[in-house]
Amino acid sequence: MTEFHGYERPDGSIGIRNHVVVVSTAPYANDTVERAADIVENAIPITHPLGRCQTKPDVFQTYRTLLGYATHPNVYGAVVVAHAGEIVDGDELAADVAETGRPSASVNIHAEGGVMNALKATVNEAQRMVQDASALRRRPYDASNLTFGINCATSDTTSGLCQHHATAGAAWRLIDEGGRAVFAETPEFFGGEEGLAERAATEEVAEKILDRVEYWDQRLQATGYDVRGAQPTPDNMDGGLTTIEEKSLGALVKSGDGPIRDLVDYAEKIPDESGMYIMDTPGHGAESVTGIGAGGAHFMVISTGQGHTLSNAVMPTIKITGNPGSAARVPEETDVDVSEALVGDESLDWATDQLWDEVVAVANGRLTLSEALGESQFAIHRIGPST
Repeated sequence: MTEFHGYERPDGSIGIRNHVVVVSTAPYANDTVERAADIVENAIPITHPLGRCQTKPDVFQTYRTLLGYATHPNVYGAVVVAHAGEIVDGDELAADVAETGRPSASVNIHAEGGVMNALKATVNEAQRMVQDASALRRRPYDASNLTFGINCATSDTTSGLCQHHATAGAAWRLIDEGGRAVFAETPEFFGGEEGLAERAATEEVAEKILDRVEYWDQRLQATGYDVRGAQPTPDNMDGGLTTIEEKSLGALVKSGDGPIRDLVDYAEKIPDESGMYIMDTPGHGAESVTGIGAGGAHFMVISTGQGHTLSNAVMPTIKITGNPGSAARVPEETDVDVSEALVGDESLDWATDQLWDEVVAVANGRLTLSEALGESQFAIHRIGPST
């Protein structure tokens, strides 16, 4: 059994990072959150444009996403910052964080008497948490505690031929050791949904897959947007992809060919049982990756054809490519270059080994390139209009 060294949380989860997050409940608290995180070393700001004037399904989704990050296995504690009375209630969010045993604090800008007082209170709370977190030490745990996030970005003709195979190989290696993996981007199943449903562990899961693809098709067409005519995206076409079906069939390679255990909603906690899961997300990379992070994936593998800045501050992001041109053009966006399996003498098994070695290193604390460069995006998917 592969081991890694991580941090145990009071709720029993094991983290591979030891972050303190400062979470905004609404856009009007974003500046305070970002200023506090700039002052406190190793504090991560979680900011977004939502949390106000949303319909009930969107409120639930926003709340679930923020709670997922505040209680992520890689998070030691959270400071929640609200502007005034919000539909995403800061006190409630902080209380839910505290229920997991993590340190939490709630700051309200109006209650504190303005932004300067709120900034001071936020900095003081975050500082204490960061200091306490720094006293923790890594301990050994087996790989069955880990959850492997999977996403693709700027796919091209190399993706389904090379790097997606390595991604699937490493994900199933973790599953074989008792861990979990999750992939997403439901609209990019179009044309491949029947084959994907055949992999479902049960008839119920198969129905879920087909129903969600149909839901996305109807939802998109209701806006007058025909995804079959608007996909692939321009960067996909620059890389040689010609139809959404071609893109979908290539994208599904990164999930391997084993059984799909279940499909979960956007930002829903990924189940503890070992296996491969689907999270229902849009194809938009930042929204998809944000949802998978909220579900508790410890790290994310971005399988990319032409390179991408897509990353996540709480969930380390490993970028793999099999495109030698991409690896040379954007080396700071390439953690693992497996192009020798495509244009050289190496095998796909070799490519899987290269990615697996990087996964183990990152789980043990090695920073990814995006972590070292401070790159991250955070975008919560919304369901309906603002009210």
